[in-house]
Amino acid sequence: MTIEKCELCGMLYVPEIADDVRDHQEYHDKVVNGLPSLALESNDIIWSLDKMVMTVVSNESPLELSRQAEEVARLARMDTPYGAEVLFGELDVRVFLLHRQNRIVGLLIMEKRDHIWQTSWGDLDARKEPKELFEHPPMWSICFIWILQCHRRSHLGQTMINEAIAYVGENFETTGWYTPFTASGEALVRRCCPEVFYIAK
Repeated sequence: MTIEKCELCGMLYVPEIADDVRDHQEYHDKVVNGLPSLALESNDIIWSLDKMVMTVVSNESPLELSRQAEEVARLARMDTPYGAEVLFGELDVRVFLLHRQNRIVGLLIMEKRDHIWQTSWGDLDARKEPKELFEHPPMWSICFIWILQCHRRSHLGQTMINEAIAYVGENFETTGWYTPFTASGEALVRRCCPEVFYIAK
């Protein structure tokens, strides 16, 4: 028997073993097409356009929605060098999910954080330490954002950020970001905050 690695989802499996083939098909479907959505309630929907719908999950949401958000985060972790962890019960959390035709294709995690720094791209590029703001009140921080591979380069990340920040009643001048950034994440933050921004952890 031979072990094969799927070029699209990265899973190792043995084609001669029926259980391996079934497990690969199930995992491959989630990685390539997105996790199947649970039934959506209208009061969970915060944005929609054509076939896209954006929902929010909070500490007070039903357990099945919290578990779904955690499963999406686990899937996203495999696609990025930085971890996506949903800390329901530990922090004030809002998880935003982007759905397309009953599949979840995007994830954004916001948390209330109380360790705040202020910096600029000029200072970061010059490798200057950000200024810690010891007396600053807690602020919402965008801790993680992920879009399914086949839907990238379509400005969905920017849309998710815009809608999530508006939902919590903030703007780019009053919202923090969790560092470090991936290269694509940094490019996105530079577009949102071209000069000065907050780091919130």
